[in-house]
Amino acid sequence: MKKILSIALALILLFLICSCGSSNSNQPDQNDGSIDNNDSSTNITTSCNHNWKNATCTEPSTCSKCGKTSGSSLGHTTSTGICSRCGENFSGWEIGEYTDEFDMPTGNKYMGADCYGTFSNSATTNSDLYAYVQIDKNNIGIMLWEYNRNLVKGTFDYENYDITILDEQGNKHYYTGILYKSGTRIYFYNEDEAEIINLLKNNDTLKFYLKSTKYSISTYLFTLNSKGFSDIYRSINQGNIV
Repeated sequence: MKKILSIALALILLFLICSCGSSNSNQPDQNDGSIDNNDSSTNITTSCNHNWKNATCTEPSTCSKCGKTSGSSLGHTTSTGICSRCGENFSGWEIGEYTDEFDMPTGNKYMGADCYGTFSNSATTNSDLYAYVQIDKNNIGIMLWEYNRNLVKGTFDYENYDITILDEQGNKHYYTGILYKSGTRIYFYNEDEAEIINLLKNNDTLKFYLKSTKYSISTYLFTLNSKGFSDIYRSINQGNIV
């Protein structure tokens, strides 16, 4: 009887051993580095030797390998002019560069702003006007388009314009502009430019009224958004502000 019982126990033990071996036959060898992608219970934790990129105005410090971020973005240094970190322009002014006869850049920059208003003459009253104020290291000029499409050009040897600028405090400043024959810009006299630059620096909004009276009366009224002027003007003059 004991012999029979021993044989039975041996058979049961053999059966259990074979069953365990069969159930594990599809499992990866834990030492070969393979992973069963169908086993949702397997959790793999990996580490990254981070390579941090510096934070920018808009992005926090970021690992170039895994994309992890740290801290917060730096933020722009200004919301009205040019950010000193990234150079983004937040003002209403654009920056351009003059070209030579071969359409090659000369390195001489200018700044300009779009303006809108109205004009009147003997044929119309308060019609649409587009104006462009352009400033560089040497000149301040104004271009005018009647009906937003017809560019005003000089037809005489020269033509003077009476110009009044209204600042935010309600003060009126009086100047004279000149438009030369075949020219498209009304220029201020050099002796007035420093004062006009100061007006642009110290006001976010200026109103311009121009009047030509050489042979017939034409008037032009528009508003200039001068916000952010100082930063832009500094950039085109390489730090030298009038």
